[in-house]
Amino acid sequence: MSTKYEKQNDFRQKLPWLEEWRFLANNHTTSLIDVINVKLTKNEESELKELPVESKNEFINNGAIEQIITSSTFRAPFSNYRTVPSHQNSIATNFGIADQSAGLISIFGLSVSSEKLAYIIVIILITALLIISSVLTVAVIVTSPQLKDIIGYYLISLSVSDLLCGTLITPVSIYAVLDENWPTAYSEILCRIEVYIELVLLSVVLYIFMWISVDRYILLTRPGRYEAEQTMTRCKCWAMFTWVTSLVLCCPVLFNELQAQYDRYAFLCVLDCTKMMPYAITMALLVIIPSLICISYSYFSIFIALRNPDALEDTYKGQLQADRSFVITFFIILSFVISWMPLIIIRLTELIFRVIIQVPSLHFTLVWLGIGSGFWKFVIYWMMSAKFRNALKSLFLLTWCDTEQELP
Repeated sequence: MSTKYEKQNDFRQKLPWLEEWRFLANNHTTSLIDVINVKLTKNEESELKELPVESKNEFINNGAIEQIITSSTFRAPFSNYRTVPSHQNSIATNFGIADQSAGLISIFGLSVSSEKLAYIIVIILITALLIISSVLTVAVIVTSPQLKDIIGYYLISLSVSDLLCGTLITPVSIYAVLDENWPTAYSEILCRIEVYIELVLLSVVLYIFMWISVDRYILLTRPGRYEAEQTMTRCKCWAMFTWVTSLVLCCPVLFNELQAQYDRYAFLCVLDCTKMMPYAITMALLVIIPSLICISYSYFSIFIALRNPDALEDTYKGQLQADRSFVITFFIILSFVISWMPLIIIRLTELIFRVIIQVPSLHFTLVWLGIGSGFWKFVIYWMMSAKFRNALKSLFLLTWCDTEQELP
């Protein structure tokens, strides 16, 4: 009766190319399926087909594959593993590749798994919410004279940034899910452009939040000089300054290939801070830190005043109670912070404790939770502002009435 190792050696003699699988790609460990695909492309498919199913099962159950894997004393990094071309991967074997492809779904000629299909649905949903909410917010504020104030113009800038995110960034992620070779199959300039747009929009959002907090702080502390200091012309200048400054500050990303990397779990191109730490520190000093300090100080002072309304004059007290924009803008900023906070906590945990938390579905969820934070702005504004709700109803009624009048 033959021993286990004799059976394994006998099987290896029938398939001698199994001994070569450890030495492909410059002596780096590669996958068994890759070797099967490579060898089958060299007209050796007949060897595998001629073997009975019992021999294959016996070979696998006896642990021969495991012995080959564990016997290798040299392991290379994952990035150095051999990559088999896509045209070779199309060859199905009897080791289960055909069974795995049975659960794939074809979209536009590309096969995707059920997990990737769920990712696509989430991305499409977030994209639609960003576009619809942004367009409605801009349309309502522009068509309503009551909402055309300083806060209204700042909200228009925020809505435009969300609209650009929903039209220039998130649709690219849909294609990235479908095509695993993106962006390596195309020019790296596309990835750098995407990172550039992301940084510009993030800078715009943080700056606008800072101007909103300053505006509310001045209205509360110096209401007598508010109209003189915070004019519509000055508001438009601040908004234009925000966009121009953000466009200029983020330009180095376009000319430095080291700053863009593809996040294969979130299907986005992101900034690689580890390779260009001086630039990341500069952006933090010019955008993130000033915005956070200004927002924190302004709303801390506002809530101190809200908790002690007796310390204010009667005129200021009545204005504070009648104007709900203090609370609305606070919750808009808070929704943005809450949406990004889980991802920030994960990153800080990895940095402090020097661990790597790699759960693809969790990472995808946290990143896209932050990207979809712009939608909550519309929800909060609709729930807490009666003027916005009335203007939204008027917009739909006006559109419906105009449509009916045009009908014969």
